[in-house]
Amino acid sequence: MKKFLPYYRHLWEVKGSFSIGVIAGLLYAAASGAGLPLMTKVVFPILFDSKTPEDSWYVSWLKAHLGDVSRDELLMYTCIWIPAVFLFRAVSGFVNAYFIQYSGIRVVESIRIDLFTKLQSLPLAFFKRNQSGDLLARLMNDTQMLRQVIAQASNDLIKQPATLLFALATVGYMAFRDKSFFIALIALLTVPLCVIFIRLAGKKLTARARALQRRGGDLSASLSESLQSALEIRAYNLQQPQIERFRKRIGEILRLTMKVVKYRQSISPSIEVVAASGFAAALYFGVRAGMTLDGFLALGMALFMSYEPLKKLGAIHSHFQQGAASVERIEYILHAEDTIPNTENPKPCPNPTVGISFDHVTFAYDEIPVLHDVTLDIPAGQVVALVGPSGAGKSTFAQLVPRFYDPQQGEVRLDGVSVRDFLKNDLRAHIAVVPQTPSLFIGTLAENIKVGRLDATQKEVEAAAKKAFAHDFIRNMPAGYDTPVGERGELLSGGQRQRIAIARAFLKDAPILILDEATSALDTESEAMVQQALAELVKGRTTLIIAHRFSTIKIADRILVFKNGRIVSDGSHEDLRNLDPTYQAMVGGELR
Repeated sequence: MKKFLPYYRHLWEVKGSFSIGVIAGLLYAAASGAGLPLMTKVVFPILFDSKTPEDSWYVSWLKAHLGDVSRDELLMYTCIWIPAVFLFRAVSGFVNAYFIQYSGIRVVESIRIDLFTKLQSLPLAFFKRNQSGDLLARLMNDTQMLRQVIAQASNDLIKQPATLLFALATVGYMAFRDKSFFIALIALLTVPLCVIFIRLAGKKLTARARALQRRGGDLSASLSESLQSALEIRAYNLQQPQIERFRKRIGEILRLTMKVVKYRQSISPSIEVVAASGFAAALYFGVRAGMTLDGFLALGMALFMSYEPLKKLGAIHSHFQQGAASVERIEYILHAEDTIPNTENPKPCPNPTVGISFDHVTFAYDEIPVLHDVTLDIPAGQVVALVGPSGAGKSTFAQLVPRFYDPQQGEVRLDGVSVRDFLKNDLRAHIAVVPQTPSLFIGTLAENIKVGRLDATQKEVEAAAKKAFAHDFIRNMPAGYDTPVGERGELLSGGQRQRIAIARAFLKDAPILILDEATSALDTESEAMVQQALAELVKGRTTLIIAHRFSTIKIADRILVFKNGRIVSDGSHEDLRNLDPTYQAMVGGELR
């Protein structure tokens, strides 16, 4: 139970609705635990005895308010009791269910917002270590399970014990009235037996539920991976292996689900068997003691209403066990460490242009070395191309500037100030990034360009698109700038997506640019035009270009050659073409 306490603060946000639901639940409990048994006690003697029971408080009340009533009138007034009690029970049950469901939905909404907010604050390294499908399962499936615990189960933790107490109080009242203490005691001895069984089944359920939640996350990750790799799956005829893999995971989930179902569903029938045994014992001793039919029916109804809450409390216990597994998976995200925290005493970012320096920087991914003791100064406004084989450390070098990662040793500085001393949002507001494979968001072309600056006007959006040579193809789209791009921009070609990303950089107009082979997806004609645009864009801006093609390197003032995490050469194109074998091997085919 302690695991769930931090999440109950979300109920405070809907305290009004939850309180209405709980009050209605208590009224439902009173109608179920006391109303139905007492109705049975009052109604049956009047309906089935040929003589009017003069000692009935109900008959006395009718005579006091209505005077003498005939037998037919008494039957009519008595029969009204039945729908009246059930109507009261139904209305209170509906109000309880409605407001508790509403509260639960709001709680899930609040927890999901907390999770999503936390995910937005976590560094890139977190997403490299975790599968997106599994994170999605934690955000959607596990929060849904938590909803059942926090709202529905918490409501039942109030309503069902209240029903049980009302029922037990009614049993005690009838036992006292009819002098049948021994019979009531025999029946109620079954209650602790039910509680013991609930706890035993709950322990078995916890481990199975935890394993089931993990497998559910694996399945979501597998499905997400398959959907995102549709082209590769078809190109390499991987449909059948993918189907078999999916079938295997589904089979594992089925096996674990049935184990959870076995323990959860065993609780209710086991309680019924124990309750029936207690009821049979009460019936045996009641008949021997000369208990009347109406007395026994009322006592039986009260006992039945006491066993029903026990069954539901058993179900609640199983929900708590499954919910505990979900809490662990949710807390994995909520308690994840932000390894790139903001400083408590931030400094203002330099503007408009900045110099970048690396001071003995060493960096490793999960203890795998990527950069080794890199020291370098890049003057403000200089355009620097980063070249070298894949895995040499070029992208990591560039990603340390906006603090996508922090080095384990050394410092990265802007105008002599460590990037750790700036707020991350302020730092990144001064940097425009054009990745090799840009991500487009669901929305229109204009909305995707505005990612560069959300408050940009339509005129500014179009100006940026023209500079990126995207305006012409956008204008030819069915709805122009209002044309939807589809999921991840799938309705656009690779070159079109790249030009939208370049337009974002133009619109952001940041003093630092990071271009990760920004022209790699363009055709020859578009590349030539964009190269001209980039040559204009980089003027007066400190620029890092992760380059794989000589056409991109040409606009650089300086070239850094990376190899095995070190800068092995530093100079201009003319210097390196004659002195550096690695550089010669890379661009030799284009130097004609």
